[in-house]
Amino acid sequence: YLKKYNLSKNKYNYLKNIGPDYSWYASLNIASILSETHGEKKATSYLKKQFKLLKKINYDHYYELANFYKDREYYDQSIKYYSLALKNIDKNHPLYTEILYRRGTNFERVGQWKKAEKDLLESLKIIDDQPYVLNYLAYTWIEKGKNLDRSLEMLKKAVSLRGDSGYIIDSLGWAYYAKKNYLNAEKYLQKAVEIMPLDPVINDHYADTLWMLEKDIQARYFWKHVL
Repeated sequence: YLKKYNLSKNKYNYLKNIGPDYSWYASLNIASILSETHGEKKATSYLKKQFKLLKKINYDHYYELANFYKDREYYDQSIKYYSLALKNIDKNHPLYTEILYRRGTNFERVGQWKKAEKDLLESLKIIDDQPYVLNYLAYTWIEKGKNLDRSLEMLKKAVSLRGDSGYIIDSLGWAYYAKKNYLNAEKYLQKAVEIMPLDPVINDHYADTLWMLEKDIQARYFWKHVL
């Protein structure tokens, strides 16, 4: 964090000698440093080599590698390793639903919505009170103009679980907007804007709602703010 990258790499390289678990997590951190100092190509190449050196690969290794690719928007690669993680982890493990959720979001990013929807629904079938999974699935349905009633109920539940999340409150407001309930939409979107005043999408949603309520001056103000 202090950007003393060479010193940091030296410490991580020392940790790599302690044991295989330390070695892998040290490699992940070194790869992150290489992203900053030498670019993503160098970082990815380094981590690939370190992954091949692992003698006993388990679901955690696949999961962490998938996260590394996901964070860098290499979605096809992340899907590959999330899938391997799912094959190597017990379905009763608490991480299983999280991996389904993450793979599902990546499927959505590469335009494979059927597979994304399947993963998200399966994750919720196992644990139904996951606010971020509820939010992602419901918001995407709303954007596609489908399952509006079900999405609204899911987002009410998500807000009850995470009432401090600007993103989830925004989704609930947008669900009301899609249902043409503009007064409720305004109520929640205003709250979302208060929590996240610099988010352009949330401000745009709020402006759209104000426009539908014939609050033209306020709507134009927030659209200009977005720009």
